[in-house]
Amino acid sequence: MMTGTPNVSNLPFAYRLLTLFFLLLFAIYDYRHHKVRNAALLAFLFWCLLSLPLTICLTPWPSIFSICLRGSAGFFTGLTLLLAVSMITDGGIGGGDIKLAALLGIVMGASLLLLAMFTASLAAIIHLELRTLIKKERITHLPFIPYLFLGSLYLLLP
Repeated sequence: MMTGTPNVSNLPFAYRLLTLFFLLLFAIYDYRHHKVRNAALLAFLFWCLLSLPLTICLTPWPSIFSICLRGSAGFFTGLTLLLAVSMITDGGIGGGDIKLAALLGIVMGASLLLLAMFTASLAAIIHLELRTLIKKERITHLPFIPYLFLGSLYLLLP
């Protein structure tokens, strides 16, 4: 019989929670100003890169190569997917959205990032359709980061 508390680290949970908090701040700023500051993205880059050694230290038998490959694949997935959408839609996705999605890819990896972006896109489409039905007006500019926050919320919290 085991007594006491198991030796389980809350560090990954705290990291994901703080990542969501930073993402919420980005979402609020994007909603209000329709832009993302590069200085904030630079600070978030260092935060996202911190996920790599954190994962290496807390994973039993870590493969440094596979963890770095997962982060790199997520980065390039977020970058190329939203960059392609931006080029196809002639600037329909802003540069801040592209950079933030790439940074989230470092933390989430490609598969979780794709799921978060799918959920975010679905939420944005539903919001646009409901707004069109209720207010009979179609909006032309929609901040994407609040929806990216919603898509990430479910995936980063256990």
